Amino acid sequence: MNISEIIKQAREELGMTQEDLAERLEVSRQAVSKWELGASVPSPENLELLEEVLGVSFPPPEAEATPEEAVPGAPPKAPFWNWKRVVLLVLGVLIVSALFSAALFTALRAETNVDAPLRAEPCITGVYFHDENAAPLQTDLGDGWNRFTAGERVLVLVAFEDSPDNSVGAVSLFLTPTGTETLDQRQQIAVQAAGEGRDFALFAWDIPAEGLQAHLEVTLECGGGLQATETLNVTAPSSYMEDQGIPGILSLTAKEITAVEGDTGHYLLEALGAPMAEVEWTSSNPEVARVANTGTVFIEGEGEAVITASWKDQTAECLVHVLPKATIVGTEGNTDLPEGEPGGIAKSVPAPPTYESRKAG
Repeated sequence: MNISEIIKQAREELGMTQEDLAERLEVSRQAVSKWELGASVPSPENLELLEEVLGVSFPPPEAEATPEEAVPGAPPKAPFWNWKRVVLLVLGVLIVSALFSAALFTALRAETNVDAPLRAEPCITGVYFHDENAAPLQTDLGDGWNRFTAGERVLVLVAFEDSPDNSVGAVSLFLTPTGTETLDQRQQIAVQAAGEGRDFALFAWDIPAEGLQAHLEVTLECGGGLQATETLNVTAPSSYMEDQGIPGILSLTAKEITAVEGDTGHYLLEALGAPMAEVEWTSSNPEVARVANTGTVFIEGEGEAVITASWKDQTAECLVHVLPKATIVGTEGNTDLPEGEPGGIAKSVPAPPTYESRKAG
């Protein structure tokens, strides 16, 4: 019995795998495999370790006869690794890898969908904006706002998914000016039927040349009268307002805003002379007035705050005054007072802001 047969037989009798034996000897599993196949012979040091681990003894190397010595006159043995075996090995590895990848993908997909219930109703999976040449537009300004250029044409791509029990019949775009949020101001600007098996709708939207500050509603019209809606805030400063600024000189469309505590409207500041997307907005007191990346000012409480626009090494400021609610003292003859209450009860009414012409809503 030669060395390779002794190693394999002793290992199997001890119930060890090639990996177990390789770990005990601190060698690779491939080395053990080659020893058992007779493709290589362990070094003297490894032979000593094998005898100790397996509890066997090996014949001296010279005692093993080579195939040529064992069979005199026999033709030389062909090399093990010829081109046919190499091709077969490569094909086998590719097939096994493909099967393993398919099994892994199936397992991961099944595991992913275990806790993901099927959607009960159709839904919008994405709204994307492109220019006329189908190049993606980077419109996101943060705070839920998207900025466009007044007068440009924008391609709006709406992606959606049907549900197992319901499907999308049409996709509509609606526009509502900010601050109004009323149905009489809501305008449908586009609609497109959704065909069988279709999961997207593409619209060409012409931005008004006079500017825009509105809510864009993307609505799926589904079976049974069901609707699914996603709302985005959109803005497009008018070319007229942009022309008022001196290129390269940062300025604002207002230096002062006067509002009243409790005012829920929006005040739009536009930065002139600088690219809108590059202007940074800050508020000295967000508890009084906070500002979005679009220059939209939101009133939060009574007091004063300074809104600052920064671009390169330039800054421009707008002072915001938020006044307390005015009080009107009633008289004894005030017939609006509840019966039994004395005259002179104060009523809280908001005072009109002085910046009404620039108020967005």
